[in-house]
Amino acid sequence: MKYTTTVLAFLILCSSTAFAQKATAKKKEKTPSKASLFKEKDVSYTPSGLAYKYRINEAGKNAVVGDVIKLHFTLYTSKDSVLRSTVKENRMVVTTVQKPSYAGSFEEGLAMMSKGDSCAFWISADTLFKKGIKAELPSFIEKGSFVRFEVKMHDIMTMADYLKQQEEMAKKNKADEDASLASYIKTNNIVATLDTATGVYYQVIKEGTGSKPKRGNKVSVHYTGHLLNGEIFDSSVGGSPFDFIIGQGQVIEGWDEGIPLMRKGEKGVLYIPSYRGYGEQRAGSIPPNSILIFEVELIDIK
Repeated sequence: MKYTTTVLAFLILCSSTAFAQKATAKKKEKTPSKASLFKEKDVSYTPSGLAYKYRINEAGKNAVVGDVIKLHFTLYTSKDSVLRSTVKENRMVVTTVQKPSYAGSFEEGLAMMSKGDSCAFWISADTLFKKGIKAELPSFIEKGSFVRFEVKMHDIMTMADYLKQQEEMAKKNKADEDASLASYIKTNNIVATLDTATGVYYQVIKEGTGSKPKRGNKVSVHYTGHLLNGEIFDSSVGGSPFDFIIGQGQVIEGWDEGIPLMRKGEKGVLYIPSYRGYGEQRAGSIPPNSILIFEVELIDIK
């Protein structure tokens, strides 16, 4: 699914990696106190060695392997410098609860939380980079120190409930976006034809006299892409034409569906709803859920 790839890439520092704190009974007398090690009182350990402290502990059902969870986290060094904060990024994390990859992993901590909980987890920095990120420990993180995850659990649902919710949201968002694009076309007195099968509008600027391309044809085009506010995000004008094969998934759906509406030599404008563009994903300077406008010249069909 789309969200899975995106989220796993986003969570490479946490939910798809495992972390462990090594502590054994034999060396208990040499282990620093929890208060001195983590600068806090009342820090607890799971039997596997994961250090944690609830900030808020709500009554409710804990997440289980396979559940979809929505959360925010802030990652701190042992000196309280922020390494990452999804709160500041205004980017809610959506992922699935995974089976702990080994004892004391971060996944274990997520399964300890219920909706509304806030909890701190302390993870060995050495373990994080060696076994999780598989990279050298950065010089700005002290060797032998612990990093701290402050996690806020916003929602927990079964995969079935999540998929149902996504389907309902997609239908509503599509209807809202179709209405918004139709209003834009009408308000700006644009003479464009709606392809009802795709939701893409096409406006002819200069008619072509050649044939229309079909699926499997290689086409050569010049284009300028911008948002509804007029901001240009990409253009081939002034450089080489852009070539691609129609129907091979080399471009966004709106292009695979819109370019065949044109004739060779034609200049026109494609108005593409986000669900035929980049959808909920950010693409460079293009914000999520953006309607796209492309001025296109179909130069050649090969």
